[in-house]
This record gives sequence, structure tokens and C-alpha cells, in this order.
Amino acid sequence: MKSYITLNEIVKSLLIQMGEQDENKFYQLFDIGIRGAKELAFDTTQEIKVAKLPVNANLTVDLPCDYINYRRIGVCSAGELKSLGLDTEMCLSSDFDSCGNAMSYASSNLSNLNSVYWTGWPTDNIYGLGGGNNIYGFYKINKEHNQIVLSSDFGGTHLVLEYISDGSTDDGEYQIHVFAEEALRSYIWWKHLQRKKNVNANEKMMARKDWYNEKRIATARFSSFNKEEALQASRKHNKQSPKF
Repeated sequence: MKSYITLNEIVKSLLIQMGEQDENKFYQLFDIGIRGAKELAFDTTQEIKVAKLPVNANLTVDLPCDYINYRRIGVCSAGELKSLGLDTEMCLSSDFDSCGNAMSYASSNLSNLNSVYWTGWPTDNIYGLGGGNNIYGFYKINKEHNQIVLSSDFGGTHLVLEYISDGSTDDGEYQIHVFAEEALRSYIWWKHLQRKKNVNANEKMMARKDWYNEKRIATARFSSFNKEEALQASRKHNKQSPKF
């Protein structure tokens, strides 16, 4: 049994059940499915991916298109992932050269005693780094530009990012874990009925109830799933995964 199913497959299956073959209907349901997949990614599936990303000349790293939130940011050293420190005081305003290209950001404040790093599952535990020093460098997330900003003492060419993905792929498809398949089906059906004026309120309410019930079941499934095994499985599933 495969662990993932595509949104395309789910929508086509729903259309068969509905007796529909209209192409416009497919795109309508697919669009609803995208919103449902992202909704599940926020607090249910929390799919973890690992990416080895290049560092730009101005010490920034572009976040993946499917990025929602990060779990760990670090570098590979001696076969292990070493976390960088979070510098909340880092200045995010960059200078520009005569050609209009962004130059390096301000250097990290290595004396900052409040620097922390993320760990745990998925991103809810924060632990302080004693002394505020980190030999691997520091980072800060620039949400406006969807980038990781690195301190001037970072000397690597690549960064390893463990992050929560919305499930989308480069070709615009969405990979859905089978644990969440029925939840997404219920979401699409509920939102589909919401748009229909000829469907009574009771039927719409029942569809909404089914969605929340299936979401609860999916959340329970993921909670019972061994978290380290889940991370290992996602590394194998993700083609961008670096080899540790």
C-alpha cells in the first residue's frame, strides 16, 4: 500500500462518485482541494521535508515554494545536522550596490544571550543556547522576502532546512498522506455543497460535521505515528533530501 495519494487522484475519484465528467468541475474541486490540503498541513499532517539549499551571495537562502514553517535550520558536519542559532536582533534591512543588487545583511550580534534554536516536533519547543554563541552561525527568517537571512560569520555554501510543507510539488501537484485522504475528501465535498443554493442547510451542516470528524481522526492517526519514523519516511519521499 502506498503512503501518498495525489490531489489529482482524489478529485477524479470524487467526480466519478458524483457522475461528473465536466473539466470545469474538475478545476473547481481541485482549487477547493488545494485550500483543504493547506488547511490540513497547518495543524494535522505537518509534513516534514528536508532540503539542502544554496546560500546566495548576500548570505540569504530562498525558502521552498511549499514552505509553511521550519523545524530545524543547520549545516551538515561530521555526518550530523548541527543547528544554527536564532538571532532575533539581526537587522533585516540590506544595502544595495550601484547595480541595485542586494548586499549582505548586517552581521549577527554574537553577544546576544537570547539566541535560541528550534527542536522538537513539529516546532513548538524552543531551547536556549547557553552563552549566546554558536560556531556554525546565526539566522533570522525574513517573512517579507520569504528568505532565511544568515549572519556574516556563516561560511558555508549550503544550508539544510527541515520544514513543514503544504504538500505541493514543483509541477503544481499535491501529495496527500493516506492518513489524511478521507479528511481532504470531506473538506472538498463540504466546500462544494456550500456553493450550491439548491442544497438545504441541514445537508451542508452534516457535510461540515463530517469534515471536522475526519480531520479529528486524521490528527489522531498522525499523533500515534512514530515521529522519528515519519521524518525518516518523509526524507525518503522527498527527492531534495540531503544524504546524512
